[in-house]
Amino acid sequence: MSRTDLDGASPPAGEGEPGLLPSDDIPPAGRLGQLVAGVLPIALGLAGLGYSVSLSLGTPAEAGPGLWPALASLLLLGAGLWSLVFERKAAAVEQFGRGGIGIALGVVSLVVFVLLINRIGFEIPTLLVMAFWLRVLGRESWRVTAVVSVVTTAALYLLFITLLDVKLPRLAF
Repeated sequence: MSRTDLDGASPPAGEGEPGLLPSDDIPPAGRLGQLVAGVLPIALGLAGLGYSVSLSLGTPAEAGPGLWPALASLLLLGAGLWSLVFERKAAAVEQFGRGGIGIALGVVSLVVFVLLINRIGFEIPTLLVMAFWLRVLGRESWRVTAVVSVVTTAALYLLFITLLDVKLPRLAF
């Protein structure tokens, strides 16, 4: 194709045509939404940091159980501060819609995972969370859900329990 052929070609659907992208349909959240989008990660980061410190951070040579959660909490805290300071435009944050339900379900499933892992071990909650995410949130077929959930659980078991010798709660048998 020559350059002149390319100049006359129409853009692919959704490109160069305003209003066709899904994000154009979502109205901005306004100043309150921007404030919540900054304050919420700061609050979660501070809570996570406080809990991480209570687990013991350890030393650089001997990391304690709270070191990595503390680093993740610091990143979350930094992201919230960045949002409050540098992302002050009201249009930068979208209003919550029905899409937020999937995010909320994902967070709730992680909380349930954390609560179950100490009671019934690593394997069953991992399998259930994978299946939930794939089937309900990802809308995958039952076949894909079953295969990917089992393979992922087995791979995580081999990686963390067998190879890295991480002391995770496990099934009684």
